[in-house]
Amino acid sequence: MRLANGDVEAADSQWGAQHIVARRMAFDTDPTRPVNVLPAEIWKLDPSRFGGRVYVETIYTAADLTASG
Repeated sequence: MRLANGDVEAADSQWGAQHIVARRMAFDTDPTRPVNVLPAEIWKLDPSRFGGRVYVETIYTAADLTASG
């Protein structure tokens, strides 16, 4: 995943990536406005597509982490 501040982190699953985003938001300098974290992009590594990556989702708000569907 890639965070708004440019940090890149790897996770074992999409759920794991979402968990890392939530944790990083909670411990950001200003958790009520986590501009260092959001928007966060989650990518799946797949060597057979799009130069080795497949776009999965962008998280814009904390509510995006709990939204279903």
